[in-house]
Amino acid sequence: MSTQRGNASRTRAQKHKNRHVFKNDLHDKTPQQIRLNKMHVSTVCQRCKEVIEWKIKYKKYKPLTQAKTCARCQQRTVRKAYHVICRDCAVMDHVCAKCLKSADEVAIEAPQPTPQEEQQLQVEMDRLIKSFSERKRRAFLRFMEKGRKQETEESTELGEEAREAQEKATRVRHTREELLEKIKQLNLAGEADEDDDEDDDDDDSDLDSDLDSQNCDSDCDEDSEEEQQTTKTKDRLAKK
Repeated sequence: MSTQRGNASRTRAQKHKNRHVFKNDLHDKTPQQIRLNKMHVSTVCQRCKEVIEWKIKYKKYKPLTQAKTCARCQQRTVRKAYHVICRDCAVMDHVCAKCLKSADEVAIEAPQPTPQEEQQLQVEMDRLIKSFSERKRRAFLRFMEKGRKQETEESTELGEEAREAQEKATRVRHTREELLEKIKQLNLAGEADEDDDEDDDDDDSDLDSDLDSQNCDSDCDEDSEEEQQTTKTKDRLAKK
């Protein structure tokens, strides 16, 4: 490519290419690197999320050694690198914690719940599924523990086992709205099953009534045939 100003177009392909995909934990199995790979980037817009995930993927991410001062509340409450405001201010003002763009301009990733919020959500979900049957309750608990898949770039060079492990590591918890929607679906499925059971009961009762009528008709026919045979025998005896 030419160094001439404005001449930034190139027709040939990239000259040097890697044969294998870069793995940030190939020679680094430290707890910090494992924690970074499992970290869910939240309270930022999609562009800032991609930037931070790129830094984590290629070992360019530098975590904070101590809390940083928030640009809104002026408190030392910023505990994530590359964020300029804390989580509470970002949630309260509905802005990106990195570039400070509002939610009206860009889509902001939902914040990860705190341990207190997770405990409150667990209590609420237990109360809502208390009236469920055992099968539906276990289905909901599996859905809740599995979480949802986080949207990441899929690598074609990874094997099937490595891809499954990466997918399992990048799963995040469901939000409260998603859990309530799942409960609503289970309730609707239960009402549909009850309607099907009622229809089956109606069909069974109709079938029983049809069988009773058929049995009654057959009994009546048998009685009429016996009466005809007795009248014939009486006529024969009278003639003799």
